[in-house]
Amino acid sequence: MIGVLCTSYPRSPDDHAGSFVRTRVRALAAEGQTVEVIAAGQGSETSQGTVRVFRVPTAGVAEIFYAGGAPEALEGGVPGRRARAWLEAVHFTAGMTVLAARRAAGWSAVESHWLVPSAFVACAVAPHLHHRAHAHGGDVFLLARVPGGASLARLLCRSGAELVFASADLRDRFARLCGDAPEALGARTCVQPAPCDSSLFRLRPVVERHGLRSRLGLERFTVLAAGRLVPIKGYDVLVHAVGHLPARERPTLVIAGSGPEEPRLRRLAAACAVDLRLPGLVSAATLAEWMAATDLFVHPCRSLSNGRSEGAPVVVREALAAGLPVIASALGGLLELAGHERLTLVVPENPSALAAKIAAAKT
Repeated sequence: MIGVLCTSYPRSPDDHAGSFVRTRVRALAAEGQTVEVIAAGQGSETSQGTVRVFRVPTAGVAEIFYAGGAPEALEGGVPGRRARAWLEAVHFTAGMTVLAARRAAGWSAVESHWLVPSAFVACAVAPHLHHRAHAHGGDVFLLARVPGGASLARLLCRSGAELVFASADLRDRFARLCGDAPEALGARTCVQPAPCDSSLFRLRPVVERHGLRSRLGLERFTVLAAGRLVPIKGYDVLVHAVGHLPARERPTLVIAGSGPEEPRLRRLAAACAVDLRLPGLVSAATLAEWMAATDLFVHPCRSLSNGRSEGAPVVVREALAAGLPVIASALGGLLELAGHERLTLVVPENPSALAAKIAAAKT
């Protein structure tokens, strides 16, 4: 039996949060493994086949991991809310530790997703088990920001865990935090992008694509973006870029997701005369349908003033797998996709440059 510790894990078939963890769990189950997942939630327990999911019973903490995102909640916002977020995160970590310690006796191995807090909980409750610790991006940034983060990173290496990084850039950032190569400190490492569900994100027949366009009400060239509506995603840059195009040539812009930036994006779209559609949170299956129906995917992420940038966004690889041409910022792990025939990289935070690439994609 394999234990899987994570923060976000889909709470329903329609929940896209942590869907790549679910994809990994399904792969383990397909190999014949029995899997127990411990994640944030409301204290429930569910089973499906050989997968059992335990939710840590905490009040309110799930929103840190499922809504605006943990780094945003813990680093920004109103000071009082930030303090509450830290208290809730500590509460969740304590609850995960207690529950994992209770279940670990039956595990033969453990996997963790996001180093903070999942990997450290795994080290604490199951130091004798083979441990694969997956780093996805925001967790490495958060580790670098917490007091003693460098010491914690070195401690994780010395635990003998196998560290799985979503990109080579992320592994390099972690090594800089450690002050040495993780391997020199006792860790094993590999670069392995988080998996996407190939049964959903795939090329569709032309007839199916036309049917989806009709059902979703798309009558002209449509640009799609997807993710949490938070500053690091750079969706304001995308709205400005579409607004830079001549009025008759502006595409419909669809941004799937939810978050605190929604009111600002609506105001900005109105000011720029951009036809913006915000369908809200959508399931992985629905996102795959949007990808099949639209003409171009754009991921305009940015580096924040505190140095944080994205690791290796799964959504970009999902769009490429679905056959969409993609324009993305030349940042972090996205640079490692350079050379893909359908990917165009663009200078971050430059609406004019992005507008030119969108116009070129329409021709």
